[in-house]
Amino acid sequence: MTLRDSMRPATLTLAAAIFFFFPASGLAQPGTTLRTLIVGGGPNRMMNEVGIESNVRYVDHILPHGTPRRVLFADGKADSATVVYVEPGDKKETPRFRTPNLPQIDGPSTESEVRAELEALASDKKQAATPTLLYFTGHGDPGRRRDFDNNWFGLWGNQRLTVKDLATEIDQFPKETPLTLVMVQCFSGGFGNILFKNADPKGEFEDRPIAAFFASIAEWPAAGCTAEVNEANYHDFTTYFFAALTGVDRMGNPVTGADYNHDGKVGMDEAFAYTLIHDDSIDTPVDTSDVFLRRFVNTADVVTFAQSFSLVLRWATPAQRAALEALAAELKFSGDRSPLEAFDILNGKGRRKFGRDELWDAKVLRFARLVKSVVLAHDLNESHDTKLKQEYTELVKRESENPLRP
Repeated sequence: MTLRDSMRPATLTLAAAIFFFFPASGLAQPGTTLRTLIVGGGPNRMMNEVGIESNVRYVDHILPHGTPRRVLFADGKADSATVVYVEPGDKKETPRFRTPNLPQIDGPSTESEVRAELEALASDKKQAATPTLLYFTGHGDPGRRRDFDNNWFGLWGNQRLTVKDLATEIDQFPKETPLTLVMVQCFSGGFGNILFKNADPKGEFEDRPIAAFFASIAEWPAAGCTAEVNEANYHDFTTYFFAALTGVDRMGNPVTGADYNHDGKVGMDEAFAYTLIHDDSIDTPVDTSDVFLRRFVNTADVVTFAQSFSLVLRWATPAQRAALEALAAELKFSGDRSPLEAFDILNGKGRRKFGRDELWDAKVLRFARLVKSVVLAHDLNESHDTKLKQEYTELVKRESENPLRP
């Protein structure tokens, strides 16, 4: 990928800023118990864009006060000019390099270091019950021969961490450790297979307390890697998801409207819906309940999308309903025919052609996937599979939590 390729149109990418100005009210209260591992950086200097560095700094900043954290970034050196950026107004997009502007760097984002950090977290028996957040920001690629079931996250030195690699590391954690995984690289949705034994999408469900969120489906790129430095232009999963969870965006402005069930707090499921609505980029977000439903509920698409929109809205959670209504309005879908319109577009039968406009395509995908998740969840709840329904209920409950604002 060239520097210009990595930047794409400004609306599709992240930017970065050097400083943050957050009001104290936007930070978590002291005493929150959480462990965090942040892994960021490109596979090499030319792909280690300032937008990725900014994500690392942003997530580090919003963690609850006193949270034990480890940060792996690029080559792990604070004095190496490894961060690539473009000066504002530079029409030639000349790449420049500077040293990282991060408050903490504990090592390089290499395979051996990532594995070592994960193993250290997993082996700390005294902290087995402590909620643990794993955040990855950088570049991703499909697996070998475009095997989207085993995509990889790019690590420093052109190394990689595959879905199966991460599943192996997560399997070492005690079963009682509550895990939250957020990955925002291209093709990140493939990592949803960590839900299953040996990361096999046809394998058994691994019953552990985990909730995971990904910026894109397994077959699709994501926003997030840019050399631009104007953070006000950020439009991506990280920006909206964490803004909804914390109540303040990365520019320090208050964020409201994500408490869709009006219970006085915002869960990750609500932050996910907020992102589906507001993320003005090519992101096509996925969460673990999406992955679970598509693995275990086999309702055919022609049946799923034949449901009336009013019925789908009735089955949806408040957060899902808000996202469905907002996306349908933006896409100008036609009332009860909305699910069928999305289905026809994706199958080449719609009045608008899929594949002409990345942003529009992404929002059609978001809408269609959300419709499908709502219908599949309804079908599961109507079934007689008590065990599967219980597993899904527990998964949804974990997704409704907020590790940053417990």
